[in-house]
Amino acid sequence: MSQTAVATTFLAVTLLFTLPACQAEPVKMSHSGICHAPDSAHYLRTKNFTAYADLSSCLEAGGRLPKGYAQENTATRGNGEYNRDDWAHWLDVDDDCQDTRAEVLIAQSQGLVSFSNQKQCRVTQGVWTDPYSGKQFTNDDDLDIDHIVPLKFANEHGGAHWSRDEKARFANDLENLLAVDDALNQSKGAKGPTQWLPPKHEYRCEYLARFNAVMTKYRLTYSAQERRTLTKMTSACS
Repeated sequence: MSQTAVATTFLAVTLLFTLPACQAEPVKMSHSGICHAPDSAHYLRTKNFTAYADLSSCLEAGGRLPKGYAQENTATRGNGEYNRDDWAHWLDVDDDCQDTRAEVLIAQSQGLVSFSNQKQCRVTQGVWTDPYSGKQFTNDDDLDIDHIVPLKFANEHGGAHWSRDEKARFANDLENLLAVDDALNQSKGAKGPTQWLPPKHEYRCEYLARFNAVMTKYRLTYSAQERRTLTKMTSACS
């Protein structure tokens, strides 16, 4: 067996035995979108959930922290480091009980939506076509609300020193939000278009246009290398 094959086998075996240990106590995202870490007061009581490897992954997928929960080891504020807590999202700006996630689901559903109760705060059913994959969904639990320009990406490209109000406006801007397959949103993470593009090729040029429009709207700037790469990509579209 070659050295490369031995190394590959060793890596596969290592992952096989280490990943389950990491997932022994996953972070639980409840159906209401709250991320419960193992030290959360409601962790054991949360029975129906989507599991994430850590709190950051759950928050990146569109979840939010429980009220009163203080995340440990957060980045120091004011030094430009990214801290998702600083980007308040899924807010109920108009105080109608429907937060930003619900408003996106309502606006982007291709059919009538259903709610969890008569108050009509939380959307549970609808008809959504994920533009990233072309797949159709009817259950809101299968969807994440993706920030086209991810929050961390915005932080690293000019938004780090915005005020909390400016960050909240960006995080809840409907022009920057899409209801998409939760698995694709997780694979995208905080990547920009030079590192990640939708698997549906027909949507890639529109995705680039929307990404660039949000960057321009908020006066965010690409690095020199990103600009060179994106210039070639957008030229291919035109």
